[in-house]
Order: sequence, then C-alpha cells, then structure tokens
Amino acid sequence: MPIRLIALDLDGTLVNSRWEISQKDIQALAAAAERGIQIVVVTGRRPRAAASYVAKIPFPIAVITSNGALIRTPAGDIVHQNFLPIAVAQKVLETVEDFRPYTVAIFDVPARGQVVMQDCAVPEGPLGWYVNTSADHLLLVPSLMAAVTSDPVQIMIGGPPAKIERAEVLLRKSEAAESIQLSWTRYPERNIAIFDIMNRGCCKGQALKFWADHCGIPASDVMALGDNFNDLEMLEFAGLPVVMGNHIDGLPRNGWAITDHCDESGVACAIEKFVLNS
Repeated sequence: MPIRLIALDLDGTLVNSRWEISQKDIQALAAAAERGIQIVVVTGRRPRAAASYVAKIPFPIAVITSNGALIRTPAGDIVHQNFLPIAVAQKVLETVEDFRPYTVAIFDVPARGQVVMQDCAVPEGPLGWYVNTSADHLLLVPSLMAAVTSDPVQIMIGGPPAKIERAEVLLRKSEAAESIQLSWTRYPERNIAIFDIMNRGCCKGQALKFWADHCGIPASDVMALGDNFNDLEMLEFAGLPVVMGNHIDGLPRNGWAITDHCDESGVACAIEKFVLNS
C-alpha cells in the first residue's frame, strides 16, 4: 500500500546534532506533502520546546507532543490529551522522593510553572537544561509534592544514568505501577538519560494510532521514523518503521528499515526511497 502518513520524531531524527533541520529534509517533506501525504511530528518535547522546530516546516502539520500526551491538528486545535492523574502523580512522587534533585513535574500552563522542580534541584539534571532554554517557564518550589495540585502532563526524571536508573526499579514495584507508562530516552555519548512517567497507555504509538484512526488511515499506510527508545511503540505501530542511522543500540527489530544518520538528512533519504521513488 502507498504511504499516506509520515510520522517523525524530532531530536536525533528530523533535528540533527547541530540542533538544525536540514534543507534537504524540509524539501523532502514538502515534496511528500505536495503528493497529499500527511506529515505529523511525534516528539517527547513539550509543545513550547517543539514549536521553534515545527515552525521551520513550511506548511501546517499535526503535532504530537510530550510522548503522546497532547495531539494538535494542523490548525492548532487539541483533539486528544492524556495527562497523569493527580492521585497517581502523587504516588509516583512519593516513590521517587530520593530523586528530587533530578525530578520535574510538567504542566499544561502557558508561562512560569510549566516546568516545576524542587529547590534542591542540581545543575547536572534537568535544572541545567531548563535554566538555559526555558527559564521563563521554570518554577522552583520548596516541595514538589505540594506543587502538584492538578493533573501534570507527566513526571520526568533526568540526568546521568547512574544517578537515576534505580527510579525505574522502585516504580515497577510501587502502588502506582499499574497506572503508569514508563519510557526511557538515552544519550550515552552525553551521559544523559530521560525517564518519562506518563499515564498508563500514554506513548507515541498510542497517540499515533489515535491520529491515524482520526484521519481514516490504516497502520499499513504509515511510515514512522525514530532513533530512541521512546520511539519504540510508534515504530511498532507503523506499517513501515524506519530507524535512523544514529539510533540507540537495541532499538531496531528484525525487518525494520534503517536510513542514514540525522546529520546526513536521513529523513529525506527515507522519504525519497520509500515514498517519492517507490
């Protein structure tokens, strides 16, 4: 079947190691769109953090953010959201209390308080990232538990893997285990890992399925491109899963296609091979 929808991750996929989108990738996406093929960005980033990259795509697209927690149409309307219920979020925070210096609660609010951390946060964790990129949205509080008074989009723990990996073991044994979705994004070359705690069933794959169903497009007509573990369910859903040449070790499954590195316009290479020239 011909491809009717292209779903692509941002970091390490469409966005290269220089934090740019190549002109070749943009041109390939435009050529696909001219053929009537839908383009949807599917990212772990918050809407605000994804916006500057989405704006570089010169035509309206659907955007799935926060690993599937929010879906916006090309017109910007929200058609689906799946946040972490407050009661579950509080159980999560109780369980991972020892990881407060690396823990973030993310909320769907427009300004300061979108990203909330406890005032014991350390620069080697997300605090260092947000001070540089999202200081106007960052709020430091005396108690992260007390700050969670509404459903967060998600809880995230980030930093050096050796400092945060035990959080997964604790959560899988916790009272919250049956109510949460856990996802890792790993950058070993930077000694950074991101551990996302979402509502049960909230992932890129389920969100992409929702959008494809909404558009009347079967999985067989979907091509998905990704590079990291948080892309796994999206790649598993797609009829044509394509893994970037710079993918994390352990991601590809038998039979999955592999395209070029993100620094070599791997998105464009895949579109040209499987869509434009097929």
